Amino acid sequence: MTGYSKDIIQEETIAAISTPIGEGGIGMVRLSGKTAINILKQMFTGPSGKQRDSFESHRVYYGYIVDNNSRRLDETLVTPMLSPKTYTREDVAEISCHGGSTALRSVLRRALELGARMAEPGEFSKRAFINGRIDLLQAEAIIDLIKSKSDKGWKTAFSQLDGKLSERLHDMESELVDIISNIEASIDFPEEELEIADNKSLRNSLQLLQDYIDLLSRSYGIGRIYREGVSVAITGRPNVGKSSLMNALLERDRVIVTPYPGTTRDTVEETLHIEGIAVRIVDTAGVRETEEPAEKIGVQRTLLAASKADVTLLILDGSAPLEPEDFKLLDTLKNNRSAGGLLIPVINKSDKRTVIDTGDVASRFSAAAISTISAKTGEGVEALRRRIASEIITHGEPAGDGPVLTRERHKEKLDEMSVSVKRAITALDNGMSREFIAADLADAKKAMEELTGKTIDDQVISRIFNEFCIGK
Repeated sequence: MTGYSKDIIQEETIAAISTPIGEGGIGMVRLSGKTAINILKQMFTGPSGKQRDSFESHRVYYGYIVDNNSRRLDETLVTPMLSPKTYTREDVAEISCHGGSTALRSVLRRALELGARMAEPGEFSKRAFINGRIDLLQAEAIIDLIKSKSDKGWKTAFSQLDGKLSERLHDMESELVDIISNIEASIDFPEEELEIADNKSLRNSLQLLQDYIDLLSRSYGIGRIYREGVSVAITGRPNVGKSSLMNALLERDRVIVTPYPGTTRDTVEETLHIEGIAVRIVDTAGVRETEEPAEKIGVQRTLLAASKADVTLLILDGSAPLEPEDFKLLDTLKNNRSAGGLLIPVINKSDKRTVIDTGDVASRFSAAAISTISAKTGEGVEALRRRIASEIITHGEPAGDGPVLTRERHKEKLDEMSVSVKRAITALDNGMSREFIAADLADAKKAMEELTGKTIDDQVISRIFNEFCIGK
């Protein structure tokens, strides 16, 4: 893959602890830069206590890290790796020592004494990008891989790291460049007998490109879900079984349940996995008219959580008639939920005699949209769990078996590209000069290059790599 530069740049040596701080069997300190191997030579000795004059690349050496008085700091395995066959394409040294903050910090401190400096967040990956080891999409995939919350999130990130999205965008960019070259040839050599596409063929090519762009752009819905997971807010008036449902979904007693209204005063959040997707369940305070200050704040937080949720479950008590507060909350949720958010009415307490008038609920929703459960016995809970996953995945518009977009930055740039291609098609349909069409397509190409990182503002690059942890 093509990254920011084709030339390998050996910069000043950086060092960082690349494993989580805390107790563990193994920890790692990583160095990268033009003096990484020289620093390793000064701080490493073999079992005999002798320093090495040279290292063979990509070979593991057993020995000790020592201080400036040759006192042993830790027993270690070190792996020197010479440019360009390294993660950063610079010289790299990885020092595996005992886990635990004291051992790791002593090794890191020794590397800093010998001339390395502390790495900034994501600086190793940034150097990999600058030196062409990875492109910007793959760099972002590394962040997502580290932070993935679910199987689908991990698989999507790994697919991007493996270059699947980059390959798709490369194909689209090649098609765009071919179209631009054809147009520019017709402008520069109007009298030459060149095989230049006529307007009909040109329009077909542009429309096909437009369709590919829009298809990939629409995949952001499901891609965002895979990357970030989804939020599900459980709402309803007091004592309809919201907390009981949360406990049933989590399969453990996470929330206090009592027969008294107003037990839950604040939002309570937990994460579970449904069909490989991370789902953040939010139990909320019961919504009713109240003057009690704490409960009033809880109601406000309930409505805020529901307005932001990807899925809102409106819990209704099936063992009692509908109350005005049920209808009021239902209308509020329908009007205030997030753009594209799903609203699912759930009738609870199916283990009791049904009193609720389901017709009143069905008048606002199709009958098939109503889920019936018993949070107490678990009846219908698994079906509701599957429905949440099905609704989310269907709502996300996956792009077939192809790659998906997972970041808003990706979608913004693809949408910019789409607008430019649409302008080019309109210009062609209106019989405008090919210079105008070429200008529109040049804008599309610029958006594509910003997406892949070929041409991008340094501030954007810094913002992306600042998402990384130190040591990666």
